[in-house]
Amino acid sequence: MYICFFVFGIIAILIGIIQLFSPQRPGALQTPTLQFPSIPSLRTQPQTSQTPSAPVVNTASSTTGGKMNSTVSTLAAYKPGDRLQVAHPSKGSLQLHVISKVRYTELWQTQGSQGPWVPTGSTFIGLWLETDVYLVNWQLRYYLLDEKTPVTDNDIQRDFLPYARQFAQSNQTANILFSYPPAMWHIDDIGKFRIEGVDGSTLAVQPGAVGRFIHASGDSARALVVEDYEGGSGQDLVWSGVSLNEADIQKL
Repeated sequence: MYICFFVFGIIAILIGIIQLFSPQRPGALQTPTLQFPSIPSLRTQPQTSQTPSAPVVNTASSTTGGKMNSTVSTLAAYKPGDRLQVAHPSKGSLQLHVISKVRYTELWQTQGSQGPWVPTGSTFIGLWLETDVYLVNWQLRYYLLDEKTPVTDNDIQRDFLPYARQFAQSNQTANILFSYPPAMWHIDDIGKFRIEGVDGSTLAVQPGAVGRFIHASGDSARALVVEDYEGGSGQDLVWSGVSLNEADIQKL
């Protein structure tokens, strides 16, 4: 009996081996092949080497913006004795001689409010003209100032300092308006300067004098400029006049 079971077992094993190696018949069940879809690349453009672009020079005046620039005033070419033609917005064409020339250097702080004041690399020009008119260029702004009022430190602290402080605390971005006779004014810029040189002796300023400025604009092209000198190195003044464009100034 045990021999019969052994014989049947051998036969079953042989049949299994034969079926395993024999070719499958048509219609027989086949194990499906799994195919994973391809994953598209996330890069939509070919990678190429890039050449660094030229640095952008910021020409906006700022003593807190952390920038360095090198700007030379377009009035730098003028000198005492030259004759200019200026297109005044209300008085028409004016022809005036240059009496004296003031060279301003812009200053800023590189290390916060306690750091030293150093030059930004920009220089700007003021031209004292006949008939007691002062032509000033700062950045892209041109002022023809024909009225000046001496003021004291107390005047500046009362009439201008609160608004200048608000403007500074906003990183010079806030829309600051204030009243000062005879108009309302919008603060455009604040900063600090040093007088590098004076050609002529008309203006009561000295080379090396350091001061702060406020530039403001009003309606009808009105302009207001405040100069606040440190340590008595110059006369504190409030100038008023008009704003000009560069094209309004021509050399004769």
